[in-house]
Amino acid sequence: MSSVEEIFNDMAQEYDDLSDLWYSWFFSRLHYFIANKIIHKNNKKKVLDIGCGTGFQSYLYSAAGYNVIGIDIANNLLDIAKQKNQIFNPDRVELFPEYYDYVTRYNQKIRKILKKKIGNIKYLPPKFHFGDAQNIIYNDSDFDHINCCGSTLSFVPKHKKAISEMARVLKPGGTFLIDVEHKWNFNFLWYILDPLVRGKLQINNSIRQGLKFLAKKFTRNIWINFPFGEFNNPVNMILKLFTTYSLKRDLMKYGLKVEKKFSIHSLTNLIPCTFLDSLKPSKKLVSLFKFLAKLEEKLPCYLPGSILVLYGKKVK
Repeated sequence: MSSVEEIFNDMAQEYDDLSDLWYSWFFSRLHYFIANKIIHKNNKKKVLDIGCGTGFQSYLYSAAGYNVIGIDIANNLLDIAKQKNQIFNPDRVELFPEYYDYVTRYNQKIRKILKKKIGNIKYLPPKFHFGDAQNIIYNDSDFDHINCCGSTLSFVPKHKKAISEMARVLKPGGTFLIDVEHKWNFNFLWYILDPLVRGKLQINNSIRQGLKFLAKKFTRNIWINFPFGEFNNPVNMILKLFTTYSLKRDLMKYGLKVEKKFSIHSLTNLIPCTFLDSLKPSKKLVSLFKFLAKLEEKLPCYLPGSILVLYGKKVK
């Protein structure tokens, strides 16, 4: 199986083309949370974006006047992130194409927040460098805020080492935002049931793997082999699914205290994620997804979802 670095380098040219339902909804919701809950007027900070990819969050923070450094292990993604410096417009934030009306709606909300909270600021283009979350090259207490999104921790072999590095480079009182693939949600049902329908969901065709999932302690994280992309040509990656309890415990061990949590894809993952990850979803699927998405927006944000998002501060 190819390494995570190789897989993401191979998908670099398609990375920003979010015509699928899964990632377009995920990043729309995540970016709105960043704009609405983290970015503040005239509060310029130094941000480290770990697992920055092509710079979605890096450019969002930069548009608000933050001094941003993005790191990633995939050089092809970093090349695209750097190229965006030539075309990114901080006055009209559009982090990926608006294929769906909800993406347009969230972008409008984000622009409104930035205009209201930030006003006239000096835009500083983000800087991008090769970097490993498990061995961050920067000095102790070097950053005011850590952003580690796009499920970066779920791909890291030694997530505790990465957490310790985040805590080391974050200033006391500094903030962090992390998202991971969550263990307990509707997707785990599809993972367990897929072998019973002969793999028609193309999530897991092994009864043994499903039973192994169930046998693990409720609070334990678990590694799974997960297919990303199109049904007829999936890319399999080893992925860690976290429980809220275990991740909060690991963060607190290094002085990172969670203050807020919310989920993404809490109701929309009633549809198996392998269906939503298609770049050419059917009209019926889009209609059903939008219906569930509207309901999800009205539900409490702390309900279990496929993506767990945690925000907090360094307390020691």
